[in-house]
Amino acid sequence: MNQNRSEYLIGKLLSNELSIDELDEFLEGLGTKEMSDEYTHVFEQYFNQLLTQNNNKSTPHTK
Repeated sequence: MNQNRSEYLIGKLLSNELSIDELDEFLEGLGTKEMSDEYTHVFEQYFNQLLTQNNNKSTPHTK
């Protein structure tokens, strides 16, 4: 499985649209070192993006 597939599965997981087969594929990937690293990278990107978005929203406006 390549990074695009892991990004796709994580996107489906986060939007609660993962099928049973996709969930099985996702969970199977968590058990392998190669896919664990891929998932870690994709999740890190996702949560960094969330943090950036949240920080931009919570920055007080100066007058």
